[in-house]
Amino acid sequence: MSEAAWLKSLRAGRGVCPLFGADAVVARFAEIVSVERSERLVMMPASSQRPVLGTLPMPPDVRTRWLGSASASHDARLIAAGAEHRILPGLPAKMVIIDRAVVMTPIDPEDPMKGVWQITAEPLVRALVGMYQRLWGQAAEPVRWPAGLSARERAVVTLLAEGCTDQTVAEQLGLSRRTIAYTVANLMARYGARSRFHLALLLATSDVPGGRGA
Repeated sequence: MSEAAWLKSLRAGRGVCPLFGADAVVARFAEIVSVERSERLVMMPASSQRPVLGTLPMPPDVRTRWLGSASASHDARLIAAGAEHRILPGLPAKMVIIDRAVVMTPIDPEDPMKGVWQITAEPLVRALVGMYQRLWGQAAEPVRWPAGLSARERAVVTLLAEGCTDQTVAEQLGLSRRTIAYTVANLMARYGARSRFHLALLLATSDVPGGRGA
C-alpha cells in the first residue's frame, strides 16, 4: 500500500480523532502549542490547499523543518524564522508533526476541506515520523545560501526571485516596506547586484562564494 493510500485509509479510533472545519483545527492547534514545544515537522505537497492546515502559528523558538514538493511550496515566514527547508517531488499528503507526539493530516489528502485527523496513537505517530525522516533524507536543499546571509535576508531574496514587489514581500513577512527596501539595497550593495532579479540570481547560483556551486 502506498503512503498516500495508507493515510487515506485511516479511521477514527483510540488516538485517531477527526476535526471538522478550520475553526476546530486552529483552536485545537492553539491548545497543542499552549505548552512549551521544541519541534515542528511540516510536509506540504505542491498541490496542497492552505485553508485547513495552512501555516498554523507556532512560537518563534520552535525548530521547524519544512518539506515541500516544489520550491514555491515553502512559506516565506518559516524561512525568515530560520526553518530548514528541503524539496522532494511527489509527497503523499499535507502533514504537521509536533514534538513527534501529535500529527495533524487531512482526512482526505485529495480534499483537505473535509477536515483533519489528529493522531496521538504512539505506533501511528512513530510510523509517520519515520516516513517523514525517510522522505527528508531523500530531499534536496532548494538553495545553498552564501555564508553570512540571515534568515530574514534569505526569505526576502526567495520572494524577490518569485517576482514579488517590495510591498508584497513586506506583507508576506509581516515587515514594513521601508525595512524590505533597506534590506534589498544593503544586499545589492554587498553582492554588487545590478537589480533585484540579478540579486536573486546571484544568491541562488555559484556566482557568489558559498552559493549553490560551493
